[in-house]
Amino acid sequence: MNNDLSERQKEIIKASLELIAEKGIQGLTIKNLSKKIGIVESAIYRHYENKTHILIAILDSVNEHKISENEQQNVDTLTRLEQKFKNHFQKFASIPALVSVVFSEDLFQNENSLIEKTKAMMQKSIADVTGLINYGQNQSEFRNDIEAEHLAIIILGTMRMFVKKWKMSDYSFDLIQKGDELINSIKLILKPL
Repeated sequence: MNNDLSERQKEIIKASLELIAEKGIQGLTIKNLSKKIGIVESAIYRHYENKTHILIAILDSVNEHKISENEQQNVDTLTRLEQKFKNHFQKFASIPALVSVVFSEDLFQNENSLIEKTKAMMQKSIADVTGLINYGQNQSEFRNDIEAEHLAIIILGTMRMFVKKWKMSDYSFDLIQKGDELINSIKLILKPL
């Protein structure tokens, strides 16, 4: 979790994720949160203005585990792309309630800050994957008969559907193991013709 957060903020985020896991995203209320932690509601408001700010902090925590630039210099583009998705699978597997937050943009209809946050995350993800694919195409590592952004959207949509399937099956399969299998299929799709 973000090192810039206070211990209480980390505790609030952790308890929020536990509540979401138990009761769904609608079960995350300041009242339920204060009961879960065992503190008064006003103590939560000292750290987060409202539920929306807690959800934004949770969304911010999703992008924490990235490969450093030094690690990326020593690996090929396919390995970089593979590691990006493995990191996401590991993050979701370790904190399944994140799926409910990351893929809940329909529930955020009336919360402009959450809509903007998820929109920015989606655009960044598409741009990052498009950049990797474009680079891989220029290095003749990936097929180049399909536009890089289209491949990125196909891959990201597949990953999203795969993680949602895992959640909707009540986490009935090993996300990391099956995720590796999916990544291997994606490698075949990216392979130059």
